[in-house]
Amino acid sequence: MLRPVPTPVPARAGLAVLVVIAVLTVLVTACGSARPGSPEASGGLLAQRADLRGASYVVGGGPSTPLRLLCQITIAAVQAADGDADDECGKTGALDVYGSPQESDVDTGWASLRTTLPDGTPSPDDAVPPSPPTLAALRSLDAPLGVTWLDPTAFDGADVVVTRPGAAADLPGLAGLARTSPVTLCAVADAVPGTTAAPGTTAVTAGYGFAPVVVPEDANAVLAGVATGRCTAGLVPGDAGRVPALGLVVLPDVRGVLTGPAGPRGYAPVMRTGVLDGHPGAADVLGEVTRRLDGTAMRSMVREVEVDGRDPRDVARRWLVAAGLVAKG
Repeated sequence: MLRPVPTPVPARAGLAVLVVIAVLTVLVTACGSARPGSPEASGGLLAQRADLRGASYVVGGGPSTPLRLLCQITIAAVQAADGDADDECGKTGALDVYGSPQESDVDTGWASLRTTLPDGTPSPDDAVPPSPPTLAALRSLDAPLGVTWLDPTAFDGADVVVTRPGAAADLPGLAGLARTSPVTLCAVADAVPGTTAAPGTTAVTAGYGFAPVVVPEDANAVLAGVATGRCTAGLVPGDAGRVPALGLVVLPDVRGVLTGPAGPRGYAPVMRTGVLDGHPGAADVLGEVTRRLDGTAMRSMVREVEVDGRDPRDVARRWLVAAGLVAKG
């Protein structure tokens, strides 16, 4: 019986086949050894705060830089507590939580208490409504909808007045600015409600008793004007990352004229109630985060993303590690 004679494989082709086999072997081994759902962030205070093993969340957040950072912080926090989290940071976040499971798979997101509409939904254009609902009102309103509002951050996103370090040396907050003459206050035209030219200046003038010269511009022009000395101070968004980038300082608003109605006005995690009931410890984990997030922390992270061009995921995890909340990110 004649046997077929094997066709010789060229030496170079044979070597290529061996290389491909070796690479495939490495890939299969690596995939087989990885533990599905293994947390990328671990250790730290959050690992001790709650055990979220068995919990799985779809986390949404965006489109603003603070909301994207909060989304990434949530993912790492859940992982540190041994839970699983899917990244949907490109979605709106809190608004998606209100949708039915058939409409949205997002379990948790964040919303600003300053820009929440009376019906409990986030303002689509981030505008501050004349009378935003209180946290207690939102909790009562949304409980029947199966949505739970957790405690908010200390950072409330309110506009701030900034100046140069030298100019601020003898100024005890905005009250000191009122004693400086003349004052050129540059302002963003769409700041908190006030005058048509520069809305936020009405609140500052009424609250501190001085009438500054107003130069309404966009946020970057305001910050540049303060940095170069053309403006004594500038009224800008509270999360402006260029404030630390330019070495400017925030003047304390000791009378609270820019923060609006009394009560918590920060960013709050919003979660489907049924999902939270499955692992109530998630509220403790996120509570450790919100208690530490102030304006300085948020502006620093926004700076890294918007000024330094860093990835929100990496920035969020570096902050968690620096805060001791996560040991490894």
